[in-house]
Amino acid sequence: MFYTGKKVVVALSGGVDSCAAALLAKNAGCEVIAATLDLAPAEAEWKAAWGCGGEDKSIVKNVAEQLGIKHVFINGAKAFEEKVLKNCFEVYKSGKTPNPCVLCNPQIKFGLLAEYARSIGAAALLTGHYAKFSPDKLIVRGDDPRKDQSYFLYRLERSLLDFIDFPVGTLQKAQVREMVAAENISVASRPDSQDACFVFPGETFADTLFRRFHGKGSGGSFIYQGRIVGRHQGIHRCTIGQRKGLNVALGVPAYVKSIDAESCDVELVTDQTLLERDEFVINNVNFQTVDIPPETEVLQIQIRYRTPPAPGRIIKTAPGQYKIVLQNPMRAITPGQSAVIYRDNTLLGGGIIE
Repeated sequence: MFYTGKKVVVALSGGVDSCAAALLAKNAGCEVIAATLDLAPAEAEWKAAWGCGGEDKSIVKNVAEQLGIKHVFINGAKAFEEKVLKNCFEVYKSGKTPNPCVLCNPQIKFGLLAEYARSIGAAALLTGHYAKFSPDKLIVRGDDPRKDQSYFLYRLERSLLDFIDFPVGTLQKAQVREMVAAENISVASRPDSQDACFVFPGETFADTLFRRFHGKGSGGSFIYQGRIVGRHQGIHRCTIGQRKGLNVALGVPAYVKSIDAESCDVELVTDQTLLERDEFVINNVNFQTVDIPPETEVLQIQIRYRTPPAPGRIIKTAPGQYKIVLQNPMRAITPGQSAVIYRDNTLLGGGIIE
């Protein structure tokens, strides 16, 4: 650990992973300052929708006390609303499906915390992400394949990578829980968060955003084989490949194939092979590697967090834009989501799917 024995800041969320990261840093002889982002809106009626960055403050305070480390809260609610939530709202309005974690990590979670860590002279910012680093300081998949979170980190700037670390990246989840339990820390058995960062019970993430930003869902038609077969309550409630919740009776399962943001028509298909594509474009591309891969190299392309990567090539088509050419078609490649590029298990970069 390049930070052994030095002052470090650990992003403490109140979960077992960040607690383990703080524990490992403390055991390495570091002066540990735990920092928790407070991203929840100020209005009491909206706090009920919060699922990330709005943890019960007593939980993180208690963890810090049990670890015997200093702790601070950093308010980033305004920046989070402007840079992440409002951005996601606009993406939903355009008929695409955003990924809030991909937006949040570089601008908020790592951005604000790295700024704080540097301001107090810390040697590093540590988080509980399941990822690790190669010898040349590129992000590599975490050793627990079920928990690997490298997909969400591709937008971090290369200049930040020398300042951060992921202490639990070489561990399995079970090992992390055992380590924290051995210290009798209260969050050892706390379940992992599964909810969207901002959603009221019974709503979707998109629904809650539309309420927050006074959006008006534009109802439209479901189109199947050129004819109207039903109505929907807004394109923000639809995503490519979706089957559940359409409430369209065709006698066989139907899937969303395309979304037209201007007409608000949503095209349905019943043949899933019609959801497959072997080429697509990504914009706002960020590379963490200095050496951009040649067009002839076959890389691994991952189009969503839980979808296994597939072999493909990247071809530059404009500044910040690449075409992805897959060796085999993939299903439901979704505009607004991220395509992340790996060489074996090493993260190279990625972009937003057009």
